[in-house]
Amino acid sequence: MSNLFMDTGRNVPESMETLLVQQQCLLDGSRIAQMFPIGTIELTPPIGMERIVLERGVFHYNPTYVTECNLCELSRFGRENEFLNLGPYNKSDIYSRFLQGEAILAVTEYTKYGVEIRSAVATQSTLPEQELYFKKTKYPNSTLVLGPLPIRVTNAFRQISLEQRRM
Repeated sequence: MSNLFMDTGRNVPESMETLLVQQQCLLDGSRIAQMFPIGTIELTPPIGMERIVLERGVFHYNPTYVTECNLCELSRFGRENEFLNLGPYNKSDIYSRFLQGEAILAVTEYTKYGVEIRSAVATQSTLPEQELYFKKTKYPNSTLVLGPLPIRVTNAFRQISLEQRRM
């Protein structure tokens, strides 16, 4: 079970509603990039945004705020959190803390209609800092939920666990 939280190089696919909200955030400048993880349907890149295909997925980004080179470098090291408004910790950072006995939590932002905007995995010791980051970068009229992983993530972990048991 411990390797469920390791960064496998893949992220859990987003819903179409989430992708559309994230694209709006990209357009209005409240985020500099949007990721379409492997297995996610890619939207058409907005006018003025650039597109790059990397090992971990497709990215649309605003070239005014981030370069292709910077995206490549950060993605290669699993640090998409730094340009996707997910805060200071990546999955590997959290996994290390999990191995030291900390419980896995999350900070998730939802629109007023209940559509997930973004979610970052956390632990007891990282949650306060991540909550502060999310509050500072929060989308207007959205809500933060601290604690449980989003259902889409929990379901993906269950699927991975089942697949591992079959091996």
